[in-house]
Amino acid sequence: MSILLASTDFWEDMGVWSNCLQEAMPEIEIRVYPDEGNIDDIEYAVVWKHPRGILNKYPNLKAILSLGAGVDHIISDPELPETPPIVRLVDKKLTHEMILHSLHWVLHFHSDQYLYRIQQQSRKWIQQSSVQSEDRTIGIMGLGNIGKAIGDSLVNLDFKVLGWGTSPKNSLGDIEYYFGHDQLSGFLSQTEILINVLPLTKKTKNILTKTELAYLPKGSFIINIGRGGIINENDLISILDTGDIAATALDVFADEPLPEKNSLWAHPSVYITPHIAGQSNPGSAAKTIAENIRLIEKGESPYPIYSFNKGY
Repeated sequence: MSILLASTDFWEDMGVWSNCLQEAMPEIEIRVYPDEGNIDDIEYAVVWKHPRGILNKYPNLKAILSLGAGVDHIISDPELPETPPIVRLVDKKLTHEMILHSLHWVLHFHSDQYLYRIQQQSRKWIQQSSVQSEDRTIGIMGLGNIGKAIGDSLVNLDFKVLGWGTSPKNSLGDIEYYFGHDQLSGFLSQTEILINVLPLTKKTKNILTKTELAYLPKGSFIINIGRGGIINENDLISILDTGDIAATALDVFADEPLPEKNSLWAHPSVYITPHIAGQSNPGSAAKTIAENIRLIEKGESPYPIYSFNKGY
């Protein structure tokens, strides 16, 4: 049995990933594409933006595992084999990074740092009145593992936290939960800082257009660490131009890398980061991947398996 590592995006880290996986599973041979050896030996493919079509080559493939939180790079392969399960990466270190990124921007906007930066450029000394955290409402779209962890962290800082998702959920503790399109406007109308952590699915694609964004209170903020195709970027720019949304921190975009000519780059109310909110930690992620492979070898189910019906 062998594991194949394949990527077109992590080449400089493939040695690190290979070493970490080998340390986590010393009993299994790790091969790095294109040095695949005998294709009959390969039972697991661990990938990130793999070369299209290669996964069909391995007749004994038991599972495809993602090196990152998303699986868009896998399911977009037009030659993806039908049988092996696709296993998403839910890793505590990655989740922690997503929490820190979200907290950074929540506190940046909550404490008027964006405004003080503007004042500094104009050499203006104006003290803004502070808002207590319990008087600030944060809305999170997407209450999966990462969204729930972000919400719990904000609750611990005494923020009021709301959640929204496409389907009902069981009790989420101190997070008030909304679901479905009928409850979206009620959720947005209370949200002063919106954090998007939704995966991109048929239900969520372009779900935030000018109509939905208009429900946000005047002077609100948006933090997008989910997927770029969820927010209509042209509509977002239009509403930013009116000042109804004060500022936005975007880590993900409909087209990545963000084209140089995209007007988001130069917009004064937009903060851009290059899809770095939740970078995988090879040491920690390798242990999670190894644990899932061992579960499969024991005849048990890995976690979490991507659902084509749900889109995540």
